[in-house]
Parts: sequence; structure tokens; C-alpha cells
Amino acid sequence: MRIYPQLSKKETANKALRLNIQGFMKVNNMETNDRRQQRNESPDETADLFQTLTEKSVAGIYVVQEGKFVFVNANAAYYTGYSKDELIGKKSDILVPPEDRETVKKNARMMLKGERISPHEFQIIAKDGRRRWIMETVASISYEGKPAILGNSMDISDRKQAEERIKESENWYRTVFETTGAATMVLENDTTISFVNNEFVKQFGYTKEEIENRKSWTEFTYPDDVEAMKTHHNLRRIDPQIPPKNYEFRWYNKKGDLRNIYLTVDMIPGTTKSIASFLDITDYKEAEGALKKRGEEPEAKTHELEELNAALRVLLKKREEDKKELAGDVLSNVKKLVIPYVDKLKKHIGDPHLRADLKVLESNLRDIVSPFSRTLSSQHMNLTPREVQVANLIKEGKSSKEIADFFNISSSAVNICRHRIRHKLGLNKQKTNLQSYLSSFS
Repeated sequence: MRIYPQLSKKETANKALRLNIQGFMKVNNMETNDRRQQRNESPDETADLFQTLTEKSVAGIYVVQEGKFVFVNANAAYYTGYSKDELIGKKSDILVPPEDRETVKKNARMMLKGERISPHEFQIIAKDGRRRWIMETVASISYEGKPAILGNSMDISDRKQAEERIKESENWYRTVFETTGAATMVLENDTTISFVNNEFVKQFGYTKEEIENRKSWTEFTYPDDVEAMKTHHNLRRIDPQIPPKNYEFRWYNKKGDLRNIYLTVDMIPGTTKSIASFLDITDYKEAEGALKKRGEEPEAKTHELEELNAALRVLLKKREEDKKELAGDVLSNVKKLVIPYVDKLKKHIGDPHLRADLKVLESNLRDIVSPFSRTLSSQHMNLTPREVQVANLIKEGKSSKEIADFFNISSSAVNICRHRIRHKLGLNKQKTNLQSYLSSFS
């Protein structure tokens, strides 16, 4: 028994096509009448052999004479979607897309002349309008006593689709690999770096030509970190779950600078390769070290700040006390030194207009020194100064007419002011007595 080396699917298909061609050529071309007679074989037996070979073949077999199909086996008919009867008598290039016909004819002629050995691939248009990929070999034969071309083909549409999916997948993964923001490399089982991305080149200064399939990652790793990383590397290929997927190590860039790296690494499924991404944390580590070195400094600063805060609280308290004392002095002086003179002026001024102005002045001064006015203004800041004055007089039991005379305004204006005060105090929908309510602010 002869043992052949393992072949790819494409190589296997090529070999099958070549063996089919050789077999059919023996039957159709090389088996002369004399040889058949020497083996006591009849023409019918030879025809039966040809029929068996073509119908049992996994390939599509067809014979073309004068540019038309004269024989088509079941497999060839199947992948075209036509019946054998529909194909017999039709031009052989009817299945080929118009834009590909010249190329297909050229490749077939080269094969017939011996200038091409390997099968050629092209598309056909099946009966349902869909396109299918065909791999074909052709050879010159004699069929029923006339020159003909024997075509031997296989439907490779599924393989082509698989190749296209693989190509798309490779393009997708390469795009992700190249555009990721992290420096990334693919590592072989023997520690060789087979691929690096553009971010790796940017961060560490090496070109792809200097690294890919030329260097081991151990050559750039800090010596003290190599053994532990080799252990992780080997264990990962036994069981990816055993070694850590993230850890820190040190790595030299092209300038010879030692960088601190945070590594994320894992196996590529179905391979002995691993993929590793680098995050340069050198600046972070240096900042961390500086903070650790100055660890006692923040504690001293904190104590100093606490002392400053205590002193500031004392100063603020003293300022508040001074403020209250000053306010008290002002109010006391207004009561003792200003109000008495206002009272004297009221007795000596006869002009009604001047007396009215004096009343307003007196009212304003009393508002300043009145706890009621300050409380009401602080709790209801939307009240106007005039409304505060009117509220003060209402609290003292003054009628609308008395208040109107005091301010030299109409009673209706006072009533409007009363309404606004009730509204702003939230009493507009209540029956609460306004004088009683205002007295609660005293």
C-alpha cells in the first residue's frame, strides 16, 4: 500500500480531476480496437466501462464536439440545474458569464496545448440564475470516431464561500488588531513574536521588520522577570486557566528605557499562539512611588490645616459677635438719639405735607429698629419695604383709613396692599386674622 502525504482540499480535488482525465483518456483515446481484441473485449464492453466511469464519478464529466455538448453526466447536469437532455446540443460556453468567456477559453486552450497543468477556476450561471464556482480540467479525446474535448469539473462553490468568509474574518481581525489603542503582539509557542500592531511600534520604537518572526519577547524583558513569565507562558499552553491573565512586568523599549507594563494575555482558540496587549504604567508607578515617599508630608499638612481651621473658627465667631454688638449699638443710638428729635419735630411742624413726610421718616426709622420688621423681612423676602411698613401698622391695630392717612394714600391702595400681604404670606385662601398672624412674628 502506498501512503501519500496529506493534501489540502484543493490539492485533493486537483488530483482527483487529473486521475479522472487519465482514466477517461484510456477508455476513449488510448484503447484501440487491436488492444481490445487482444483482451477479447468488445466495443460494447468499452462503452459500458466509459458509462460506469462517468456516472459513478464524483466529478462532473462532459464531452464537447464542435463547441457543443454531446455528452453530460449526472453530476455535471446537477450543479448547472439543467437536465442532461437540456444541455445536449447546446453551446458549451452558454453557462459561462459573457464577461468571463474569453478568459475561460484561453485557459482551456493552454491546457489542451500542454502549456497549463493545473485546473482553472471560473463561474457558471446555473438555470436558477445563481452563479456557481467550477474547477475544470480539459483534454483532447476521440469520441465516436471524431475529435472532441473531455471536460472534467467539480463544483467548488462551497469552498469559495468558505474562503471568502475566512478572508473577511481575517480582514476583520486584522483591522481590530491594528486599530486597538493598546500595544498588542501575537506570541508563538517558542516565544517568537510573530505579529505586532502599529501601536506597539509607536510606543516602543521598534519597527515591525525588526520584531516580527525575528525576536523573542524574552530579549526585551527585564532579566528578573523572565523566568516567572516563561512559567506562565508554558502553563498557559497546558491549561489557559492556570496562569494569571493580567500581571505587571518590566520591558525595555528601543532607547533602552525600562518601562513598567501591565500585561493582558490569553490564548488564541484552536492554536498554540497567544495574544498579549501592553499598557505602559510607568508614569503611574513613578507617581505612586513619589506619593509613598512623601507619605508623612500629608499627615503634617493635615495637622497644620486643622490648627488653621480652629483659629479661623475663633476669628469667625469673634467677627459675628462684633457684628451683633455693632448692630445693637446702631439700633440703640437710633432709638436714643434720632427718634426723640423726630417726636419734637412733629410738634413744631404745621405744614401737612411736611408732617406726612416726617411720619414716613419716623416709620422707616422704627422699621429699622423693630425686631418685627427684621423677622418678617428675613422670613418673607418677597415683601416690599412699603408692605413691611403696612404690615407693621396692621400688627399695631391700625385701620385702613389710619394707615392711608399715615402714608397720605387712599384707603383702596391700603386694601390692595393688605391683599398682596395676605397672598405673599400664604393666607389668601384662609380665614386667618391678618393682625393675629402678624403678631406671631414679634
